[in-house]
Amino acid sequence: MPRPRKRAWDAAHEPGVARGQTFVSVERRRIIRAMDERSRPTAEERPTAIGADVIYWSPAERMPLDLFSYFREAGRCRDDRRFLAAIAMASTAVELILNRDRRLRGVKGFRQVSGWRTLNKRNLRLALEHGLPVGTILSAGEDLGSNLPLAFVELRNKVAHGQIGYLVRDLSDYDGGAERLAAEQHKKMHDFIIAWFNTAPDVQEGHIREHQWPR
Repeated sequence: MPRPRKRAWDAAHEPGVARGQTFVSVERRRIIRAMDERSRPTAEERPTAIGADVIYWSPAERMPLDLFSYFREAGRCRDDRRFLAAIAMASTAVELILNRDRRLRGVKGFRQVSGWRTLNKRNLRLALEHGLPVGTILSAGEDLGSNLPLAFVELRNKVAHGQIGYLVRDLSDYDGGAERLAAEQHKKMHDFIIAWFNTAPDVQEGHIREHQWPR
């Protein structure tokens, strides 16, 4: 598939322009700023993700490759009746965003393991406070302020640690309960990613490039 032609706005922000460096003339800075304003995407042109079951997004390069890999495998595992794998992949996709979104950089109070933010209610509450669409992974009646566990987090933990005896009564790919739980986990992940893509500064402001998170 041919690569899309870069907008002038994209080109102006590439490494090498170095707008803050002293060797860039004042006149060149003025031209670049003017080009930014003329070429900045309008509301109708802004990066967008949609889809009722499969996620479609544009422009293609704004979706990080690791995130795409996780939610793609989550969907394929669900469709191939690998329900435990689907639950694990869907949960990890959300956890990945918690660790990559620029809005959470430097935020204090996250629970971490070896520097990695884990999927738990405290961390989700902090993420919500900083603009992430955490409401999309809550089941009806769930409240981040209560002491009750969240279904999305609890299911992920049970599957990750082998505590599935109460969930699965048959071989997992034949188990109706596992199928329902995998579908629910996938739907929550799906809605979270779409809402995140449509609002995240990493995406909307072009910090993600060539399918890679900013360093």
